Amino acid sequence: MGISSSGIGSGLDVNGIVTSLMNVERKPLDQVAKQKTAFESKVSAFGTLKSSLSTFQTAISSLSDPAKFNAQAVTSGDTKVFTATANGQATNGISSVTVTQLAKAQKLAMAGVANTTDVIGTGTLTISFGKFTEATTTPVAAASFTPNTAKTDITIDINSANNTLSGVRDAINASNSSVSASIVNDGTSNRLVITSKDTGEVNSLKISVVDADGNSQDAIGLSQMAYDPLATSGNGKNLTQLQAAKNALLDVDGIAISKPSNTITDAIQGVTLNLIGTSTVGTSADLTIATDKEKIKESVKGFVDAYNKLDDTLRNLTKYDPSGKSSGVLLGDATVRSVINQVKGVMTQAIASGNSINSLNQIGVSFLGTGKLALDETKLSKTMDTNFNDLAALFTTSAKTSDALVSYSGSTSKTLVGTYAVNVTQLGSSILNAAGTINGVTATGNKTNLTGAFGDASEGLSVTIAGGAIGDRGTVTFTRGYASQLDGLISKLLKDDGILAAKTDGIKSSITRLDKQADAINVRLAATEARYRAQYTRLDTLIASMQSTSTFLTQQIASLSANSNS
Repeated sequence: MGISSSGIGSGLDVNGIVTSLMNVERKPLDQVAKQKTAFESKVSAFGTLKSSLSTFQTAISSLSDPAKFNAQAVTSGDTKVFTATANGQATNGISSVTVTQLAKAQKLAMAGVANTTDVIGTGTLTISFGKFTEATTTPVAAASFTPNTAKTDITIDINSANNTLSGVRDAINASNSSVSASIVNDGTSNRLVITSKDTGEVNSLKISVVDADGNSQDAIGLSQMAYDPLATSGNGKNLTQLQAAKNALLDVDGIAISKPSNTITDAIQGVTLNLIGTSTVGTSADLTIATDKEKIKESVKGFVDAYNKLDDTLRNLTKYDPSGKSSGVLLGDATVRSVINQVKGVMTQAIASGNSINSLNQIGVSFLGTGKLALDETKLSKTMDTNFNDLAALFTTSAKTSDALVSYSGSTSKTLVGTYAVNVTQLGSSILNAAGTINGVTATGNKTNLTGAFGDASEGLSVTIAGGAIGDRGTVTFTRGYASQLDGLISKLLKDDGILAAKTDGIKSSITRLDKQADAINVRLAATEARYRAQYTRLDTLIASMQSTSTFLTQQIASLSANSNS
């Protein structure tokens, strides 16, 4: 076995020599590692780019919804009486509101018992909902109870396991229905209180009992729980009414309104009223609805800010440093240039909506010399004052029709920008679906709506036919605003088979190739190092042998020389 370390044999520094040689041999491996690090940095950089694009998309996607530009501010003249919100479809203006009664839920109470553990009885409770109308003399009409068909009866079994006052309460609450039960101690006894969870006259209660004692009408046993508003006390009407079911009563611009709830969504179109209290007698409060320009301005500003954040990321990834020390990881990358060009291409083109406002510059949004977007709020405010109706189309999906009785009602991501002919062969109604074509292809009818056919350029484009004649009904021109286009573009860029995914997959493939190359080099380096060690160990042994021979010869010559001199 050869000697492989210094200080043994000839003293040749085998380790040092092999290490120096291997340092030279490892240079290709170092170059592979350097390339791999560079590729890994690019993968990370593309991850950052995709994350920034996703963040930008999230910020602008809401702007592609037309409702964002229908923001309305609602003001209540007396917030102690009512508050209100609008969904963007309400008519701007001022209404006068007076509230004379709040909606209330019915409350019924049982006669008191000494303890919550007292047995009430067994049998079955059936709770029904409906409207109770008292008898009248002018005109003559008997009292009545009209069932609420929107609600089903509740049946609750009371047996030996739940026949106490607290057990009945728990059984009612366990039904998870439109009633609740509680026990109130009035100072001398405990009373079961049953409350309808829903307000309004149509949610009055009727409680029928099947008493296990055989008499379901008396005030003994479970019959104590009976409450038929048409019966008499002690004979099927054994609970006491603490509070009657009431509708909310209000007046809007002189029109009397009665509703079962204090949250009213169908009195004023597009407005939700939340009733809180009643008006002072003889007074009313104004309900003011106006366009919320500040909220819309915030939406446009959000668009500008979102783009500028994306721009910061793109610039950091592609920046150039003359020294080369801090250049961006993706400097000069063709895929990134393509992304930048596509995004800017959308933002610098005009929107062919047919409106007077068709570019960002017209509303005060423009590119600075630095590449950033800037917002001129004064110019935006002026646009909202003079061309407000055109503003939404600049960002969202929208359409214009040439027939006044044909209106745009929606689209999908499949709908392509373009102008499409509309032909009606049958008008629709609440019981009959419209029929006809859009873009010359049979459309899907749904009541008064027609929707573009699957697979056609007009797919998902929906229009409402409000009447008129059968036959050609002009055209509908569909456009996508900036936010809508950018939303679609980024979805395409971020797809699993998009250019960013393809680029990342390509880099990862290169990393895999480099890993295989590194493995092959390592195998070769191991063999090379073994060969070097074997060679220099043999050399060490040879030199040691020669040194030994040299020493021997020197000794012999010295001995011969000494003998010859004696």
